[in-house]
Amino acid sequence: MMGEQNQEKVIPIMPCPDIRPQVAFYQELGFEVLGVYTSPNPYASLKWNSIELHFYGNRKVVPTASENSTMCFLMVKDVDEVNRLFTTALKKYYGKIPRTGFPKITKVRNLIADRRFTLTDPGGNTLFIGTKSTEEDRFFRTLANPEYAKLFAVLYDVLYSKEDPKLAERMLPRYSAIGSSLQGLDKAKYLLVLADIQKQLGKQIENSELNQLISNSENSDDWRNIREKQIEILKQDD
Repeated sequence: MMGEQNQEKVIPIMPCPDIRPQVAFYQELGFEVLGVYTSPNPYASLKWNSIELHFYGNRKVVPTASENSTMCFLMVKDVDEVNRLFTTALKKYYGKIPRTGFPKITKVRNLIADRRFTLTDPGGNTLFIGTKSTEEDRFFRTLANPEYAKLFAVLYDVLYSKEDPKLAERMLPRYSAIGSSLQGLDKAKYLLVLADIQKQLGKQIENSELNQLISNSENSDDWRNIREKQIEILKQDD
């Protein structure tokens, strides 16, 4: 069996305007500091389990909340546990869970290929942290109705993959036929997306139609998933 020193690996090297707050941020998440250097050039290396990240300081870097070209995907064994650990650490560090701007951490969401959350650090770097998805994970993205399945997936991906609730809201007029045509679980999945758009935009959640669907539903695993997802959306960050 090959030793760790002989294994091939990739170590991303990402920029930040100031190396010190960058290191402090990752230390709060539980990263081990392998080295910090301030001259001749600011540089830091950090490690969390088998994941290693390097950063270099560059005062010309100006992170913005709306645009960031430096991204990295980290594959982990248990994305929900990592999200819980990081969210708890950031809440303790900042006094609240940072959901907008940067730094920022999102909730875990189900996409076509993985379950992931997004972490944006003080330097503006975006880390996508996830686990490969299963058929069960893709439940909320898929409709049984073949006429609207592809159109619904586009809206779903804009909200959860592109992470753009404003664009998702602007797209809704194109989806008026879906609201009147879908039934059962398909209708519930669509209404969950509408509720999450409203939640992420800070608007009042229109929940009566979904509540009625759920109250009239059968006692099955699929409908229990719908109920749990609704509770998750309605729950406010502590």
